Amino acid sequence: MSHIERLAEQICTSPAGVTIVTAFAGMGKSLLLKTVARRLHAHYCDGTEPPAVVVERVLVWDIPAGSGVVACEPDVLQGFDRVVIARRHDTEIPYVTRMALYGEAVSLGDDFLCLPPDAAERRYQSGWPLLAGLDLDDQATRGRFVSYLGFEFLRDLKPEQLVACRSICDGAASDPSLTAIPPMPFWEVEGGRTTCPSPILRDLVLKAIDAEIKRRLQFSDAAPLIGEALHRAGQSARAIRALQSVGLEEPAVRLFTESGGIFLIHSEGPEAYGEILAGFGPEIAASHETLVLSNAMRALKQGQTGTARKLIADRFGRQSTDPMAVFASGAPYSVTFKGFRLVMMIYEDIVITEAMFERLYDYLNELPLDAALLRGSFYNAILEFYIRQRRFNEADMAAVQALSSYRAAGIPLLAFYVCVHRAVIRLLSGDVLTAKEHIAEAEHYFAAVSFDSPADERIRRLVSACIAYEDGHPHVLIAFINDEFDMFAQSETWPSLVEFALHYGSQALSEHFSTISALGFLDRWRLHQSHSRHLRFMIEIRAALVMQNGNRWNDAAATLSAMQSRINRTWVEAAVDELSRLSMRDEIEVAFAWLRQVVHERPERPYLDRQINAMIANERITGRQRRALQIWLAYVLKRTGRLTEARAVLQRMFDGAGRTGTIAPLQEERRFLQELMGDGRIESFLYAAGPARRIMRRLSETRVRGRTIEQESGLSRREARILLLLCEGASNKFVALRLGISESTVKFHLTNLYRKLGCGGRREAIAVARARNWLN
Repeated sequence: MSHIERLAEQICTSPAGVTIVTAFAGMGKSLLLKTVARRLHAHYCDGTEPPAVVVERVLVWDIPAGSGVVACEPDVLQGFDRVVIARRHDTEIPYVTRMALYGEAVSLGDDFLCLPPDAAERRYQSGWPLLAGLDLDDQATRGRFVSYLGFEFLRDLKPEQLVACRSICDGAASDPSLTAIPPMPFWEVEGGRTTCPSPILRDLVLKAIDAEIKRRLQFSDAAPLIGEALHRAGQSARAIRALQSVGLEEPAVRLFTESGGIFLIHSEGPEAYGEILAGFGPEIAASHETLVLSNAMRALKQGQTGTARKLIADRFGRQSTDPMAVFASGAPYSVTFKGFRLVMMIYEDIVITEAMFERLYDYLNELPLDAALLRGSFYNAILEFYIRQRRFNEADMAAVQALSSYRAAGIPLLAFYVCVHRAVIRLLSGDVLTAKEHIAEAEHYFAAVSFDSPADERIRRLVSACIAYEDGHPHVLIAFINDEFDMFAQSETWPSLVEFALHYGSQALSEHFSTISALGFLDRWRLHQSHSRHLRFMIEIRAALVMQNGNRWNDAAATLSAMQSRINRTWVEAAVDELSRLSMRDEIEVAFAWLRQVVHERPERPYLDRQINAMIANERITGRQRRALQIWLAYVLKRTGRLTEARAVLQRMFDGAGRTGTIAPLQEERRFLQELMGDGRIESFLYAAGPARRIMRRLSETRVRGRTIEQESGLSRREARILLLLCEGASNKFVALRLGISESTVKFHLTNLYRKLGCGGRREAIAVARARNWLN
């Protein structure tokens, strides 16, 4: 017995006087009722009204599609002993519906007509009988089936219902608008979630929906309704492109603006954003403010700051390129334009003064309270400016405000950026434990981004690698540099992240490979950042520090001396309290490098400890720099015979490192730390303290502790110093000037040095130093 015959048997043998079958098209209602009519020897009726002639007092009525509300008076049905009615879901029979409500009629639905679970024909989905006889592997059959879906199921749907069907196929079954959708045979509902589980069927339904949307877009009155429905369903990019496809540019621009405008790139992704902008004609793209700013935003994201500047200058005039003019009181610019101009400042080589900060905060007062994206972008830009100025407390407060705004706007990628910057702040502050918390939060937001963003994924991996480096695992960062550096450097990256990358990358390479590899890394950055004066300056500072790490102190001094800055060696050597008042980041970095140079060359210099203490008191230095300065201070105190003070400084430094879970700054200063730890009185004192003992154990595991050149070679401190200068190519005269001794004294020390190393001269001594890795 066939499936339909079994169902007809159940109906015919049922004691119910009235049976109502409600089902979709293609479920086999008509075939079922014809079979029932044949079994009951009744007339099969397929009109919009029941027959007036009674045959065997049995009514078998198949109500045609599109009948709407069917009038059927009670006395008509009461004239039959048995009634079997089939209808579509959108057909109403008021009296029969009331009978079903009171149990006077049996209602059978789609489940009744579905093929049984063990049927081989359930290949595609849900046992829809229509599919049992179709070969959906055949392309011609697929095309006819798509047309059938459109005609039978989609043509009469409202725009929001049609769009909601598409959302289901895209997996957005939780959308509230889905409640308005009539049941469909290609849906399955499980646990309150509606899906189209068959990949083959889902693809065909999507094609049918897109074909119906395309058909409706041809009508001027229907196209805007489709666009609005797509927009309300969260498919803004598709909505805009749909309107563009039929030449409706003005409605498309309006929808683009409502969907976020210049910020749509963060919710839809660069690829979709570019496609949308390319869909507008050149005339409207050059004249409409939102489109001009959006094309400029796209240029910024591609690293083309000059192109962005030209776009806004052509549309808004040359003054629009001057931030002070844009944010001046009474300036004739919209809040949206000012918001974009603020974002653009992030990518420009501009020093943000206090006067500029005041004007920017005046702009904040212009923003409506509900302008979440503009407010978030304001605080995000301010966050970047504060990081550059090492105003980390203010930066963190700005980050909190930005994150709150981006959460309200529902843009996870922007929230990701904020969390990444908070992790960077904590790393620069020397707090690895909190940095880990922020990068974990960043990963949470990144997982919610709906499009692929490999450049942002690289940023996340970079920060995670730097956290691992701070935690004593440099191989993660080295692997990133080897495998992903070029792609990272070529992508759109904020200046603070570039500076962060070149600092950590050069440091890791100099510590764990060689000075040459670290300097090569910086040279590659010079190629990518040739347009930025500030970043070129920072690269030179990093190069000097790398040379210092490689015991190339002479080259480091030459590099620092060549830099165009008021902070030079003479200034640093004469400064004390002035060091605590430095506020410009570049000046702090130069002073830091020069001070390190002086500590190495002349640790017994009068008042050097006061100078280091003044630098430690500077509120604008980073936590990592403060750790280094504390090590230098302890080194100077030991060299000047103040061992007790040196031990106290080291203990405070180790305690702080233990609280924040970082050891990388200590590794980076091993040239000074090794001598300190080589003193048994210092080592035994520190091992008595728990936090210091734990940090020292980690340092030992990462090979920071070890024998000094003097201990390995038997050279005196002065002889070891002269050997390093020889390796840098210094002449006897230069060595004498650098150390403040006569050339004859230099020759005396060289004689002793050669004897202790068993060398016949300068070249052999340099070869021994390199062979024994004393330079690194």
